[in-house]
Amino acid sequence: MNSSKTGFIIAAAFIGPGTVTTASLAGAQLGYGLFWALLFSVFATFIVQEMSSRLGLVTGLGLSENLMKTFDNRTSKFCLGALVVIALGIGNAAYEGGNIAGAALGLANVAEIKQTTWVSILGIIALGLVWSNSYKLIESVLVSLVAVMSTVFIVVMLIAGFDFSLFMDGLVGKGLFSNNTLLLAILGTTIVPYNLFLHAGLSAQHAQEKMRQSEAFTNTDLKSHQKQLFTSIGIGGLVTFAIMSCAANAYFLSQTALSPSNIANQLQPLLGEFANSFFALGLFSAGITSALTAPLATAYALCGVFGFKPDIKAMPFKIICTTIIAIGVLVALSGYKPFTIIVIAQASNALLLPISLILLLYLVNQSSLMQHAKNTVISNALSTVIILVVVGLGISKLI
Repeated sequence: MNSSKTGFIIAAAFIGPGTVTTASLAGAQLGYGLFWALLFSVFATFIVQEMSSRLGLVTGLGLSENLMKTFDNRTSKFCLGALVVIALGIGNAAYEGGNIAGAALGLANVAEIKQTTWVSILGIIALGLVWSNSYKLIESVLVSLVAVMSTVFIVVMLIAGFDFSLFMDGLVGKGLFSNNTLLLAILGTTIVPYNLFLHAGLSAQHAQEKMRQSEAFTNTDLKSHQKQLFTSIGIGGLVTFAIMSCAANAYFLSQTALSPSNIANQLQPLLGEFANSFFALGLFSAGITSALTAPLATAYALCGVFGFKPDIKAMPFKIICTTIIAIGVLVALSGYKPFTIIVIAQASNALLLPISLILLLYLVNQSSLMQHAKNTVISNALSTVIILVVVGLGISKLI
């Protein structure tokens, strides 16, 4: 795994159907009301993903492997293992259902084939990629397709412009807390709990490759990795804002309700009659990419808990991936509207996030693990603020 690509893989993982749908709903219903929530989410994503990546690079182990190593008491291991299994199982099953449902929705809007049929087809494609051992090549192609769609959203935003007074309303926080479900969904679609496990696992793989070549990670390597991560997460945030802005122009200003049948209308200023087809292609690409990363992250996490080799060629790894994909297909076929599944998945991610962050924060403060690369006072302060904000929003949603 090339370390220069891991940050972009993480960005591609959170720019899935959930991001497209949630950002579109936010722009259509609230204009720029959730601008500060998005800005905070992007900043927080960089902070937490940097910690996760640094943990994998320095230790050569994934997040769950480090948890099992640090908490060597049998009771602690059992509790943490159960927590990881339950948290990742719930979050990723919902997330996988949203990924597959979102991709199927995009295809159903173009091809005259039922959405349920597309769900089955997409599940088979995802399973085929996992079992073929060639997912990296396919994922690279799909990430490229998502990048094309992302470019279109940004260009459309620049061409269409945005209403300055409406943007100022968002800048001063108007509408920020008017829809807590969407607020949590914006957090959940960018600061994704499973990405912590995925990023640590990918970074650990790269560290192990360097170790096999008798090379060690230096501070220069870590700083280079931080710059790459900053760029990739920043691009992901810009794309999310562009989607929100396009939706605000297409729906909020015209007081038009957003629905699956007209979600591609926001691309019409640039693509005209081809907007629907192109949007479907991008949504399909985003869905397949995310439909692969969710089970991969779960496999990295659970293999670390149970002591299996975290390798896609290993049978336990494949079985875990297969299980998550199968559950995702069942969730997508459950009869709930894709929009509902996607938003619920993003909100559940935000509710599960504090647990993952607290455990990660504990690990990156252990000198025995991190040595010279342990967290600084500033990193700890920023991480604590992020955790408090997420916990506060989660509690407000439950009350």
